[in-house]
Amino acid sequence: MPEFQHRQRISAPPDQVYAFVADVANLPKYVPTAKAAEALPDGKVRVQGEAQGHRYDSDGYFRADEAARRIEWGSDERDYAGYLDVANAGDGGSDLTVHLTFAEGMGERVEAEQEAKGQGTSPPDSGPSGPQIQEGLEASLQSIQNLIEGDGGKVEPASAQPTS
Repeated sequence: MPEFQHRQRISAPPDQVYAFVADVANLPKYVPTAKAAEALPDGKVRVQGEAQGHRYDSDGYFRADEAARRIEWGSDERDYAGYLDVANAGDGGSDLTVHLTFAEGMGERVEAEQEAKGQGTSPPDSGPSGPQIQEGLEASLQSIQNLIEGDGGKVEPASAQPTS
């Protein structure tokens, strides 16, 4: 099961950071490939975007736990899930941790794609490689930091751009 994680310090109070990330309307501001997001009934979310030249329109779940300052999300098919924790850094700032887990079958696909790319080949309509997923996590947290600290905006990693 492939897992990816990244941590980032932000110079803003945890309640402010949590309020920003827990608002579904803000997802397109910090998720690299997202162009639109809307909250649906029963803790669901719809996200539309584009990654590597391919458009997507996806529904899944999105749960925000204000007391724990944690959001959790994932696909309805359960092939991936993630969470983002906002913790008090002790200096008035926040520590963010984002984590993604892919299901067993999904993990085999990601590993096969990584191997194919390492050999200079790529299956058609392949998903992101492990390094691209990691780059996306880092870009998401950097975007949150930029927006909250007022020092820039959304970061678009190179891997989110269309391939030639």
